[in-house]
Amino acid sequence: MDIRSYELEIDEKSVLRYLGYRDVEVDEDLLNEVRNAIDEAHQLVVSTVCFDRFAIKYDDAKDEIIVSSDTLNDDYIVDKLKGAEYVIMAVATIKDKIESVSSQFFNAGKYMKGMIFDAVGNAALEDLCQKFYCDMIDELEKEGLGATEMIFPGDSKWDINAQKIIFKNLDASKIGVTLDENHTMHPMKSLSFVLGVGKGLRSNESHHDCSKCDFSQCIYRMARKRKHIVKVNYGGKYKEIEVYDGANLFKVLLKNGVPVPNSCGGYHTCGKCKVIVSEHLSISGEERQYLSDMEIERGIRLSCFLNIDRDLNVTVLDEGDALILTDSIDTFNLDELSPRVKKKIVKMNLPMLDDQRDDIRRISDSLGFGVNMPLSVLKTLPDILESNDYNVALALRGNEIISVEAVDSIDSVYGISIDIGTTTIAAYLYDIRTGARLDVYSDVNPQRSYGADVISRINCTIKEDDGLFKLHKIIVDEINKIVNAFCTRNAISKENIYEIVIVGNTVMIHLALGVTVKNIANSPYIPAFTSSIEVKSRDLGIDINREGYIVTLPMVASYVGADTVAAVLSSRIFESDDICLIVDIGTNGEIVLGNKEFLISCSAAAGPAFEGADITFGMSGIEGAIDHVDLKRDPIFSTIGGKKSKGICGSGIVDVIAELFKHGIVDNTGRILDKDEVTSVVGKKFLDRIVQYNKVPAFLIDDENGIYLTQKDVRQVQLAKGAIQAGINILMREMNIDEEDIKKVYLAGGFGSYISVGSAAAIGLIPKGLKEKAVQIGNAAGLGASFALLSDEMLEKSKVIRDKVKYIELSNNPYFQEEFLKSLYF
Repeated sequence: MDIRSYELEIDEKSVLRYLGYRDVEVDEDLLNEVRNAIDEAHQLVVSTVCFDRFAIKYDDAKDEIIVSSDTLNDDYIVDKLKGAEYVIMAVATIKDKIESVSSQFFNAGKYMKGMIFDAVGNAALEDLCQKFYCDMIDELEKEGLGATEMIFPGDSKWDINAQKIIFKNLDASKIGVTLDENHTMHPMKSLSFVLGVGKGLRSNESHHDCSKCDFSQCIYRMARKRKHIVKVNYGGKYKEIEVYDGANLFKVLLKNGVPVPNSCGGYHTCGKCKVIVSEHLSISGEERQYLSDMEIERGIRLSCFLNIDRDLNVTVLDEGDALILTDSIDTFNLDELSPRVKKKIVKMNLPMLDDQRDDIRRISDSLGFGVNMPLSVLKTLPDILESNDYNVALALRGNEIISVEAVDSIDSVYGISIDIGTTTIAAYLYDIRTGARLDVYSDVNPQRSYGADVISRINCTIKEDDGLFKLHKIIVDEINKIVNAFCTRNAISKENIYEIVIVGNTVMIHLALGVTVKNIANSPYIPAFTSSIEVKSRDLGIDINREGYIVTLPMVASYVGADTVAAVLSSRIFESDDICLIVDIGTNGEIVLGNKEFLISCSAAAGPAFEGADITFGMSGIEGAIDHVDLKRDPIFSTIGGKKSKGICGSGIVDVIAELFKHGIVDNTGRILDKDEVTSVVGKKFLDRIVQYNKVPAFLIDDENGIYLTQKDVRQVQLAKGAIQAGINILMREMNIDEEDIKKVYLAGGFGSYISVGSAAAIGLIPKGLKEKAVQIGNAAGLGASFALLSDEMLEKSKVIRDKVKYIELSNNPYFQEEFLKSLYF
């Protein structure tokens, strides 16, 4: 017996059909209820099918089917199966959670909600059957076989008592489904069925062919599932995609490798997945609140709201190239070069009759110590030695010979350090023989299509059957893209790249290695590992020297990762006499306080607001993003690249809120004041910009292009900065120190290096008393990764740092709520 699970796509139209709404206008409130139930159902549904193949025999004389020791003699089923060679028996279920929720609503007298969740369960079960059927058809076609549609006991003309034959042959209890004496399955959202399989059978597009059913008035009756062509233009590329009717556009684009800007993973909450569609499509009130009238007129829609019901021409709106920080300040330098990979020339005596040492021993004797050699190197060793007259270059990593080459490669010893951020990736190519940095590469993290924050990506690995593999493969493909770019631009061979050192937050490191992250999202937040890992490049499919190594730096906890350890390493605060503070302001604000005597850390759940997500007109730091605001200048804002404004990035968000607070347009509680409440001279000049946007108070930043900062945006920033400020205060409280005791504040990472320190202090993102002590140190994590690549001593120090850092879990700290609430104020 085989068991499979599937990621379901619960179709809104199917739910409405189960509710009895077909070809009629549906009330907007009901539509929103259905959509909310569908979103919630993804957390409730556990889709599982158990099945097996069974040989059958058709007895022509008795006109009956024999399967195992049972006889099927109903005319209906005999007619369906007599041309089959065998049958697949199956039981499908979505388990009982959605059933329980529906019952709870009915018991509470909320009948419509109960009916909606029941209908959602039916639609989910229908989609599960369809996906299983398509899966089977694909497999059978490869074997040259076809299949009947699914045949359900109790459906049309087949007696429901036949379910007992299916349950007799399948142990459905393995997936939690049982059959009682009344032939009722438990959980009730389950179905049993068979399908006939044989060479002469023709498969359908759908698991159930309504056209062959006698009940022509059935409200659940489905039309034959149609296919549509979606023509997509994106990033200068073109693709045609064939999809089934009802497929969600956002999911279709992602599944087919089309990057879609978003920060929520397609859950209708960010308003970023904008596309231009050629057709005029109806739009819901929920989607409309994310789009301006001008955008709707241009045909701009949110792909996550669109279910495809016709051929479409789609253009994905390109965000543009992100401004990615790759540099760090020159203050921090490596003391001594001591890479793990070294090359050495050995010239050996040729083998003779009176010198019959094997090749490995000959090498060991020449080196003066014993060596290990991988099988792949050993297989080619004799030929390489002979073709080079036993004068070769050895790539050594400790006592392991990872490559044997011609002597002219002696100066070709390369390594790469990579900082995998949640939003961006920065990579550095080094000549590890000399320590010279040869090239830099940066890009947006391609995983971003699956959500702007780590929680969205963790959810992707949980909800999608191949989610972990998908996110792992995306990063491996990106690393191989980096390797290719470095080799092409610098005319070097992949075979001469022997090591890659990777840093990133704990989730990024796990995904890079293909390790599950499901336990990181939920209390008690336990990662699979936190130690430094060294694996062969070939084990991950990374295309450098096949015996080269991938090394990850150690992590402190689930939300204080290898990037933080690398920042501590490069900033040298672990060796400092003075107490220093490192703050990496990102989706998770990692904070470390300490010196050579102690190190203490925490992670503040700032969310992605500082990276432009969850902000009405927020965007990444790309061309056209408003990056700085000053109400005393004209114009009051600047954009990256001097381009026409498209939105506002993190540094611009901090600036505009600081300016509005400074000039009395926003008060210390974060409220955007009414026009008659503004009293400052500068503030009064901008009364006409205090407006309403989507029925909430807002400040108009750019009239020409319609860019606003809304009250909701201010609240998002308050939550983010409040978490970071509270984290800093908790660490100081834990060590019983004051602001005066801190001598340096290092602002790390892209956002920390681009923001105005003055604006950050004005809104309380960093304590006002530490403003003059702040130093923006750039990509300290990338520099730390480079240190670990070029120095084995620094790699070992990173392990010492990991063991030395004391981690404070803020959610479990008795003072956090108090500090957080205080920190919400400006």
